[in-house]
Amino acid sequence: SYFGDKSSCIENGSALNLTSSSARGLNSTCVGKTPLSSSRSVCRSHTPLMGLSVTSSSAVSAHSVASVIVAVVEGRGLARGEVGMASIDLKNPEVILSQFADNTTYAKVITKLKILTPLEIVMSNTACDAGNTTKLFSLITEHFKNVTFTTVQRKYFNETKGLEYIEQLCASEFSTVFMEVQSKYYCLAAAAALLKYVEFIQNSVYAPKSLKVRFQGSEKTAMIDSSSAQNLELVINNRDSRNGHTLFGVLNYTKTPGGSRRLRSNILEPLVDAETINTRLDCVQELLQDEELFFGLQAVISKFLDTEQLLSVLVQIPKQDTVKAAESKITNLIYLKHTLELVEPLKAALRSCNTSLLKAYYNSLEDTRFGIILEKITTVINDDTRYTKGCLSMRTQKCYAVKPNINEFLDIARRTYTEIVDDIAGI
Repeated sequence: SYFGDKSSCIENGSALNLTSSSARGLNSTCVGKTPLSSSRSVCRSHTPLMGLSVTSSSAVSAHSVASVIVAVVEGRGLARGEVGMASIDLKNPEVILSQFADNTTYAKVITKLKILTPLEIVMSNTACDAGNTTKLFSLITEHFKNVTFTTVQRKYFNETKGLEYIEQLCASEFSTVFMEVQSKYYCLAAAAALLKYVEFIQNSVYAPKSLKVRFQGSEKTAMIDSSSAQNLELVINNRDSRNGHTLFGVLNYTKTPGGSRRLRSNILEPLVDAETINTRLDCVQELLQDEELFFGLQAVISKFLDTEQLLSVLVQIPKQDTVKAAESKITNLIYLKHTLELVEPLKAALRSCNTSLLKAYYNSLEDTRFGIILEKITTVINDDTRYTKGCLSMRTQKCYAVKPNINEFLDIARRTYTEIVDDIAGI
């Protein structure tokens, strides 16, 4: 079930003329090309962002549930080998664009996809025409047998539309990306198909100026090909994929799911930029020397939920207001209040830091908007409403989240609820 009404998700299918398949049923699906011929499997395969379940544990499994959707398109004719990619993580409001020339083995494409570990790959329907399947499509399906493949009509890979989407959705802080991608037609085409498709499956639209859009060149990172990553057991154990005996498993003492994701991407794409590496090492040195800073920071960070996933849900506007959508809004507001209340403790922990990177983090927390949003929330939401673990206690928090005398019908409903609960307790 998607964010919103599942039935409308299926009804809208013909608009995109989708064909979805897992790699096993690939041939028959690609030949058929009926609009949303396997709509049930499409709607089953996603990680919906309903009512956001987040944990503050360092969960090694933080990356085990795939939530990335990638669109891939290749140039035709003389431009064959020029590949555009766009990806979005349903748990993170960030679009990553990349475009590069690849050789006939498509090693770069396969490596990038292995790093992203996609839930679903979107490609043009012309890539798997009966009897005319492209080499790129064949290689991707061979390497990603358990990933859902969806083909959409070639017309949705439209670079003009892609640039429009980016101008509309990119947050002002990241607007320099326009200059980088204006002439990169293939990644813009992939972005257009990706954002249209995500809007369709999530049954919601992203709010204007709400996404981080990044063009990812590979010049500042080392590209470790997928077979090397596998042989070195960087993130997956070769004998048992559930076993944590990998480089990632050994290093992963992160306190948040976001930290776990960042560590994983740094292992698979290590930095080669000496300046950035040295800046990070300066931070490590300060944390080792200043025990109070280290433990203070650790205590605050471990209280954070999955901030990226929370932001991703908050910037999506459901096309229909359902009871579930309303309930998830309340939950997310409580999570947002919890997160914003941690800004001051985090500032306090960073106040005495000396290194440039930690100082930059401290300065970013000085942003007045944190206080403004928290103030707006507390005009409606009770001060003692808290994020709590456990389904029942969270339900009670949601029930009494809104302050009294804001809505009389709500007050009456709550009074009735309290009386019924008391009667049950009495009986």
